[in-house]
This record gives sequence, C-alpha cells and structure tokens, in this order.
Amino acid sequence: MTDTARTMIVVDAGDSRFQLRAGALIRSNGHILIHRAVGDRFWVLPGGRVEFHEASAETLAREIEEEIGCPAAIGPLRFIIENFFEFAGTRVHELGFYYEAELSRPLPFHENEIVHRIRDGNAELEFRWALSTRAALDQFDLQPLPVRNLIETMPAGIQHLVRRDAA
Repeated sequence: MTDTARTMIVVDAGDSRFQLRAGALIRSNGHILIHRAVGDRFWVLPGGRVEFHEASAETLAREIEEEIGCPAAIGPLRFIIENFFEFAGTRVHELGFYYEAELSRPLPFHENEIVHRIRDGNAELEFRWALSTRAALDQFDLQPLPVRNLIETMPAGIQHLVRRDAA
C-alpha cells in the first residue's frame, strides 16, 4: 500500500473508539522491550494499529521496521487481549494480538536507560528494557494489565483474555 492509501483500523462513534492493535514480545537478557510516548505515565509493548488489508503479523513487522529501524522475524501468536479502557475522555475497545518477535540486529542493552528514541507523527517514542517479572512490569505500569502476568509466566499455547477497567 502507498502511504496515501494507508488507513488504520480505527472506528470512532461518539465518545467511543474501536481499534485493532498488534504488539511484540522482544526479549534480551531476561528483559522485555517496552516503549511509550514521552510524557505518558504508562508503557506498552512495541507495535501499532493494524491497517486495512494488512494481517496483524504484517503490521508488527512494518511497525518494528518503522520505529526501531530494522527488520524483525515475527514468531508465533501468544496472546489475544480484548481491552476495554478510557483514555483522554474516550471509551476504547481495543483488540490486541501479541506475537513473539526477534530483531534482525539487537538493540543496545542497558538495564536502566532509554536505548532508542524516534519521532512517530506528533509523538516522540522512547524504548527501554524491563525485567520480565510482574513486580518490574508493575513499576512501569505496562498496559494492558494482563500482559504483565502473561510475560512473567509465559503459559503454553495462545492465551485469550478480556480486560475491563473498573467503572
């Protein structure tokens, strides 16, 4: 698809939004790669919104190349999370597909520092490594919440979870 024809799968209806997202489980030295928009209080797994006529694994490969600057091998699907939350006054219904992924060349590894930055549209993104434990991921407020236990325990097979913010 050309850049002018690219359209994310996002549907807005009043104060509600539906979006389809793909996220990556990228590992190094017992840590997992996380990122956030500078200024956000929470972190997420690298990835982005799926575009029309694009499989979620294709989205992930594209997003990693755009944001990290290198190709990645996309591995098996591990989690599907239906996430219901509120963000900036909008009620969001997000369907997320989370895959194992391996970068074609490693990012620098520093346990306590930002290892990569990039501008994505109007947002500046920063990437860092976080220890793959529930306690460490809690400190970063990694979202969506169920991914914290899943990363620590890594149950076999594909996990499907539904998560709703408390009203």
